[in-house]
Amino acid sequence: MSFRLMPSFSKSACTRVALGMFLLGATFTLMAEEKSGYDLLLEMPPKPHEIELARKGVAEANIDKPWERACPYRELTGTAEAEDEYFFRCQRWDDCVSAGASASIYSEAFFQNHQRQPEDQMSWESYRDGSIFLLEPSDFERVTGHLRQYALKSAEENWRLFEGRDAAEASDLVEKKFWQWCSAEPLTLWEAEYQ
Repeated sequence: MSFRLMPSFSKSACTRVALGMFLLGATFTLMAEEKSGYDLLLEMPPKPHEIELARKGVAEANIDKPWERACPYRELTGTAEAEDEYFFRCQRWDDCVSAGASASIYSEAFFQNHQRQPEDQMSWESYRDGSIFLLEPSDFERVTGHLRQYALKSAEENWRLFEGRDAAEASDLVEKKFWQWCSAEPLTLWEAEYQ
């Protein structure tokens, strides 16, 4: 009497399952090795004219779509005091890029919720307080929490930008409005946070 563990599986089925598991493992490995958009952003060096704008201290307001660019202040050197300022400007830059992307996501979520039938909508309060995005009170601490809070507030004000527009265009409008506010926040917020 021969004993079989899986009588209904043929050798080709076992081979297919093994191959599938191998491909699934390979996919997860490749995904883990992919770089985030932020990592790719940091690898793109600023353009010479962006560095010149940074030298003049006006890069935030004069670069086209600065939320898609690496901080040009990283390329500058100077006195210890000047380098501290460059560091804080880049911290602000990076935090504004990150929070601006969140503002876009939040705005689109507000828009999508509004498009649902009234009985299917989630409560606006869960969007306002961030709980729909799994944010907790600790997510609103420190300078990044201040930015996140404003991202939620601006999302509630800007969700209509998604009406009649393609998502990428609307996202750029949201990020532009957020950038204008965020990049003008005083550097003293970052000095207090990172000193």
